[in-house]
Amino acid sequence: MVSDVEHPREEILADRAQNGRAEPLGIIAGGGALPRIVAQEAAKQGWVPVIVAVADGRASDWSPWPHLSIPWSHVGEGLSFLRASGVKKIAIGGTISVRPDFRSMVPSFRTLSLLPDIFRAMRGGDDTLLRACTTAVARRGFEFVAIHDIAPKLLMSEGTLTRRQPSQREELALVRGFLAARRLGELDVGQAAVASPDRVIALEGIEGTREMLERVRGLRARGRIGDKEPCVLVKTVKPQQDRRFDLPAIGPSTIAEAAAAGLRGIGVSAGGALIIEADRLLSAAEVEGLFVVGRALPPETGASA
Repeated sequence: MVSDVEHPREEILADRAQNGRAEPLGIIAGGGALPRIVAQEAAKQGWVPVIVAVADGRASDWSPWPHLSIPWSHVGEGLSFLRASGVKKIAIGGTISVRPDFRSMVPSFRTLSLLPDIFRAMRGGDDTLLRACTTAVARRGFEFVAIHDIAPKLLMSEGTLTRRQPSQREELALVRGFLAARRLGELDVGQAAVASPDRVIALEGIEGTREMLERVRGLRARGRIGDKEPCVLVKTVKPQQDRRFDLPAIGPSTIAEAAAAGLRGIGVSAGGALIIEADRLLSAAEVEGLFVVGRALPPETGASA
């Protein structure tokens, strides 16, 4: 775990002086490959990535970039670090497996001023939480940018990415899955569902996609899902979602988890989802015999590209 600060502000300013295009980009990093991919793409474009690692992201080594690893109780220090580093724009991404419980924490002095905003944010679901947090951060002089604006190649395209195409029955499962995921998103509950042509098998709650698929795996092992019942995973952006944050994502691990649950394929919202480590993901899908498709959402969902 990295807990120290490296590359002080003077070095960042020196980098900017060397390259007229260079500007610090703050990245609030959770776990997984996504934050590092964004940092690498930002660096290629002339940004100087400045990392604040939280939650699952604290287990990563963020060298060689300027970085600070903090517990949730020190989020005030994270904003101060970004401000001292000359950051004006921030991107946020990565997995956060445990939602912070600020009411049971002992906050640092710099975090105290954020607590009223934090407590208001904690009242709702994930979308409500993100909107409230971004509003609070924006009031402190920062601007958020979308991950896919920095790394557009991560955005899911429309069509089938694998050689394996969905069958007619699997298409019906996709339709049911997208409808279920849409309803779920309208309630700000989750972004994913598992469905067959005839029924909805599972809905994602606060446990996340991985644990939902574990549940599906258990249902299949107990005979609650027929061996020949074609089931698919669907992940879609919420209709009301701010697309700068928390887009649904799939990666190589999603393929392994879907295959273990006995699924036939994965459908995600084209233009509204991220595909992480696409080459590895597609290779894994080919090995497991799964299809991966991106589908445009109908206009009535309220989601635009």
